Amino acid sequence: MENFKKQFEKLLEKYNKKKEPFQKRVELWKKHNKKKAYQTGNQLIQETENVISKLKEYLTSTAEQQPNEKLIKTHIKMFKKLYKQINEQTKSTLRQWVEAIIVAGTFVFILRTFVFGLYHVPTGSAEPTILVGDRIWGNKMSYYLSKVKHGDCVIFDNPEFIYDKSSYINYLWQKYIGFPIPILGLKIGPDNWVKRVIAIPGDLIEGRIEDGKTIIYRNGKKLDETSYVNPYPLIKLAKTTGFINISNFGPFMIPSFIRKNTKIVDYTYDPSKSFENQSFYNMKPNEIIRKADGRPMLKMPYTPTYEFSPIQGEYGRSVDSFGPIKIPEGKYWVMGDSRKNSRDSRFWGFLDQDLIHGKASFIIFSVDSEEPIWIFELLKHPINFWTKSIRWNRFLKNIK
Repeated sequence: MENFKKQFEKLLEKYNKKKEPFQKRVELWKKHNKKKAYQTGNQLIQETENVISKLKEYLTSTAEQQPNEKLIKTHIKMFKKLYKQINEQTKSTLRQWVEAIIVAGTFVFILRTFVFGLYHVPTGSAEPTILVGDRIWGNKMSYYLSKVKHGDCVIFDNPEFIYDKSSYINYLWQKYIGFPIPILGLKIGPDNWVKRVIAIPGDLIEGRIEDGKTIIYRNGKKLDETSYVNPYPLIKLAKTTGFINISNFGPFMIPSFIRKNTKIVDYTYDPSKSFENQSFYNMKPNEIIRKADGRPMLKMPYTPTYEFSPIQGEYGRSVDSFGPIKIPEGKYWVMGDSRKNSRDSRFWGFLDQDLIHGKASFIIFSVDSEEPIWIFELLKHPINFWTKSIRWNRFLKNIK
């Protein structure tokens, strides 16, 4: 019985603190002619007062007069339920919205962090498997249930990104949220990249150049990569994004993603087809960057890529000639399918397991555009968007 008394006193103390605001809120409904809300609120207060009165009677009666414990327990449950109902009923609309946003935001954060992610592909490093403008579904549960395997297309944080660790809040924001809020001093987080797993812990990986072509050996065996490595040349284009030509409007800076900008890109190009009828991207003749003799600037597939050398007349080392290297525990060797357009393990080394978000499962939808937000493409080209920009054949396409 003593336990019931403590429960009741604790609950009654909470109720008494909020009783006056409850009553004021209900009277306000009456004043503003909100009949239904007033009747509901008033009824809840009356029922709560009745239950309190009953519990006081039960808990102060003599041992002979006291009802059984089951009845007291039932009334305490009723008191809790009524208190919760009246507490929810009398919240302001603003508070209800704020709480709903917080709950929804927390739910989305948990889903995005631990269950799945939706990713916009901004570069062509995984062509032709994944194209610029693809929106892909990342399965974050995949590697809770199984290990990373050869050939998996994994999504991970840019391993060369440097976090701002001068502020723990900013570090957490960059790591888990990522979009910048300059007015609050919150900085942008790392880009998400997609690469294919070529070697896993324990493997011996080696890159060679044989007869002028790049070859990968894993555990002493030459890999056949014809099913995924890009067999097409890359063509250099100048793509225009954004709307506004100015960077500032008075004291306000125009966000970079809506400022007009020319972006130099390398896209997969099929020489057997005209520029207007390419398989992967829409190309316009005036976007093509040409050499002095008028020919397009191309990067040929399977040819070595060289790092910049400060010595005039020298290419520097080829990033495609490396190893053999043994992959340590917790690390992976990853490479882009478009080897001539990918900054990957050849440049920055092993991928740490902790940076991996999950597996790239399938393409949700795809828009042929360099715009960071697909609706910008729709606004700029409202007719061509539906006929040329949307890649209908890539919707819900599995990533292999």
